[in-house]
Amino acid sequence: MDKRKLKVIMIDAFKPSYLEYAPYLRSLTKKYKWGELDMGIGHWRGVEVLFKGESKNIAIFFKEKGKLSYLKYFRWLKVFGKFGRFVVDVLFNLPRLFRGYELFRTGDIPLKMLSKLDVSIDKHIAKKYCEFIYFGELDYLGHKYGTRSFEIMNAVKEIDKKISEMDFDLIFSDHGMADVEKLVSVPLSKDCFIDSDMARYWGEDSELRGIRLKLPTNHGRIIEWDDKRFGDLIFLANTGVLIYPNFWDKNPVKAMHGYDGKHKDMKAFYLLKKEGERKDLRVEELHEILTFS
Repeated sequence: MDKRKLKVIMIDAFKPSYLEYAPYLRSLTKKYKWGELDMGIGHWRGVEVLFKGESKNIAIFFKEKGKLSYLKYFRWLKVFGKFGRFVVDVLFNLPRLFRGYELFRTGDIPLKMLSKLDVSIDKHIAKKYCEFIYFGELDYLGHKYGTRSFEIMNAVKEIDKKISEMDFDLIFSDHGMADVEKLVSVPLSKDCFIDSDMARYWGEDSELRGIRLKLPTNHGRIIEWDDKRFGDLIFLANTGVLIYPNFWDKNPVKAMHGYDGKHKDMKAFYLLKKEGERKDLRVEELHEILTFS
């Protein structure tokens, strides 16, 4: 690719199988280079690797200097239910809004834990490197209705129609999506973060050994991660297994992502406006082709 600023379209949670509902994108695959994309493990990391070539991030929240410590003074908001949580989200996001950072909801993360954490994401990495257009509907709809839903099919058709009127150099998705087939629970500790697909713990070796024995390892596995800010002990659920209860959702969702990127349902999608044929890639390989940095 040349050195001008690239025009990039990201379709959050677009699975390659959704091409069935996207006649325009499907027609482009007959001419341009495209394929499935292995984005690796976790949330957000794959997008950073695509644009930077590397990333230590495996999750949005990590434990370091506790830059969110100011939130510990607002634990009393819990008594106000949903309204109290709305205020927490405002308090959390207002400083980020002023800095031009990505905004996040805080779900049901206990404020006692949230106040010990930092956020690994600031400004969306793509906005630093390219002209960036984002479609986010499929992520929300997939979680709510599942990947085979009428709502997903209609949304894909609408996105496909909009993209047919746009110019681009690259179209990609950040991950696939797997329908939830099983729920499992994991232990809580004083220093833990329970995602929908990952449970992360910090603590002394003796405490971690006890936690490890209670984890449902027949439905997931312990993974090693060099950056211990994201957890001294990390349990990753198998694809299609939802950890519930977790820190995000009041009720179980219908589909989830963030699992091992090698699984067929986790494969993302890419299409380069460059003559070629199908070639499935790891995200690191696509970065080398694009050379954003």
